[in-house]
Parts: sequence; C-alpha cells; structure tokens
Amino acid sequence: MILIRKINPEDIQQFFLWRDVDIYIHNILRREVMEHQEGKRVIFIALTDSNIIGTVQLVPRHDDIELADGKSAAYLQSLLVDKNYRRQGIGSRLIKAVEIEAIKRNFHRLTIMVESDNSAAFNLYYKMGYSFFKDSTNIWRGKEYCVSCLEKNLV
Repeated sequence: MILIRKINPEDIQQFFLWRDVDIYIHNILRREVMEHQEGKRVIFIALTDSNIIGTVQLVPRHDDIELADGKSAAYLQSLLVDKNYRRQGIGSRLIKAVEIEAIKRNFHRLTIMVESDNSAAFNLYYKMGYSFFKDSTNIWRGKEYCVSCLEKNLV
C-alpha cells in the first residue's frame, strides 16, 4: 500500500538520504524543509513500507509572479518518483495531494515548469488537466534550461 502525506520531522533524515544529496542539494533541501516547518511551503511524500518513494511540493510564492503570487496562484515543485515505482499512478496521486492542499489554501490556479525535452512529464501533466501558458528559462547549478510553464485552474 502506498501512503501520500505531508512530511513529518521524523521523515527528514530519510528524505535527505532518499534524495541522494550532495552539499548543493542538501543546502536547498534544508531551506525547503525549514520553510515547510514554518508553513511557507508544503512537502508531500509517498511512502511504501515506511520508505519514501516520491515527493512533491506546494510553493505559494515564486520569483516569477506569473507562476505563484501567494494569493491566487501557487507553484507545484519538485515532483519526483523513484524510478522503480514509476507508471503506477504515484505521480498523479502526489499532484492531486498538492491540488487539494492548494484549494484548501484558497489558490485558484496551480503552475509547473517542465524541461522542454521531458515528454513523460508533459504527458502526465496534460493528462491531469494542465495546459501550456508560456515558455521560460530556469537556471539550475549555473546552467540555463528551456522550460515550458503549464497551468491548471482549480476552481
């Protein structure tokens, strides 16, 4: 059985290990976990037999205000499912958990950035009702990537 829930303090060490983090990612995750604990973002995990197999985040504010303004639009970030558990509906369930939380927090729109060559992600998001609204770029580890921004109206 697979359980989807918000991350708890006792999950954090396993969360870092599961993400197989180097110091760069560790520092990012440490900040994200702190923001989760402060209520500034929500981190969900997927578990089976108490082992993390997936994660996703709800982020109310983004540097690009078109993606998340903290009022009506929020951002879905870092959807990741262990490669051994993909194509079993876990990604869809994680996305749905973020959508439900966004609605509870009175967001009307949810957005996501997808790397332009990630066809599997596009297929999943389109299947879940997301649609293209603009092209953009994202910088990760000093490298710029072309991304497509998708959105879904929640109400």
